[in-house]
Amino acid sequence: MPDNDIQTKKKCIVYIDGYNWYHAIFKHYPEWKWINIQSFCEYLRSREEVVSVKMFSAMVDPQNPQSEARDRQETYFKALKTLPKVKIILGAFQSREVTCRGTCREKYRIADEKKTDVNIAVEMITDAISGNCSRVVVISGDSDIQPVVEWICKNKPDINVTVYVPALANNQRDRRTDYYATQGLDVECKFLPLDNLKDHQLKGAVKLLEGGFAARPYSWVRQGEIPN
Repeated sequence: MPDNDIQTKKKCIVYIDGYNWYHAIFKHYPEWKWINIQSFCEYLRSREEVVSVKMFSAMVDPQNPQSEARDRQETYFKALKTLPKVKIILGAFQSREVTCRGTCREKYRIADEKKTDVNIAVEMITDAISGNCSRVVVISGDSDIQPVVEWICKNKPDINVTVYVPALANNQRDRRTDYYATQGLDVECKFLPLDNLKDHQLKGAVKLLEGGFAARPYSWVRQGEIPN
């Protein structure tokens, strides 16, 4: 259910750790990937004025910019950029060599997402110091956000902080939402409501600001569904 316990609308900024909620939720439900993050966040914080929704991510397949996965991601980001309150802040993937821990000892390369945690922290502290909002909402289950949340609580106690941990119902028992309480911090931390994700989808074809359209990828359509 949306939060609706205040009388006067306060300015709110939402910070989304894109890959964190992707791996927790959307890779399991590809038909939800075409989500209108502005609409969903406005629903989620319906009694507040959501002034900005900041999505933090990185482009997949840095070694293969022509990959289908990268093309789908670029299409989605183009669609998101048509939303007036959405800002996309990109980090990067960095390739590194690792050695198999099994008997083969084969060497191979993996890509690690970089800069996202720092980008989130920089944006949150900048907004807090600048007085851009009186409500901070973070969608992430990554413990790396804990230091910046603690900093805001201690240095800007007039700013209310909510942390939503993205997790499917069958995974919630393995995730904790009590960390901030154990530190004596006034942070509302709870699981991200999932019931309405499916109701906040972009149109099947989104008209782009520079002309043309961004079409919902076919693999992001539930079987039997006709895109709107």
